Amino acid sequence: ENVKDQPVIPPIGTGIAGRVIGSIEIRDTGNPKGWGAFCVSKLARHEFLGFYDGKEVQSIDSLLNREYIMAIKGGVAYLDGFERSQNRNVFSPVHLNHADKSSSDCNCLRVLCEDNANVAFFTSRTIQVGEELCFDYGQNYWVGREHEKI
Repeated sequence: ENVKDQPVIPPIGTGIAGRVIGSIEIRDTGNPKGWGAFCVSKLARHEFLGFYDGKEVQSIDSLLNREYIMAIKGGVAYLDGFERSQNRNVFSPVHLNHADKSSSDCNCLRVLCEDNANVAFFTSRTIQVGEELCFDYGQNYWVGREHEKI
């Protein structure tokens, strides 16, 4: 994608707009993905979906659950979003499921912030009512769990 066509990252700490939060519902996907984020009101392209919510950890070895991790700082640290993921009443990027980048189901994108410690999420295209919001987790996420890839 053209660099000029990329979304603008808001200042670190910027919250998700109320109308965006109100446009997304967390519910059971009805498939092995479990819970997911679904659009209940149309979302525009490049809509800011928030920063990944998680506690910074230096190693994933001690984590009991590795389903909600986001690599930061070049892969030497991680954001552990498990605790935040348990609150399904209000959307957070931790609720986004995977879809391969080549699939039309991949309708969100992540952008590593300049501080290398925060990750911003945006819609990559207009999202219609009923669509699940998904992004590509990347190849590293699936190492050692290839059999789990949906």
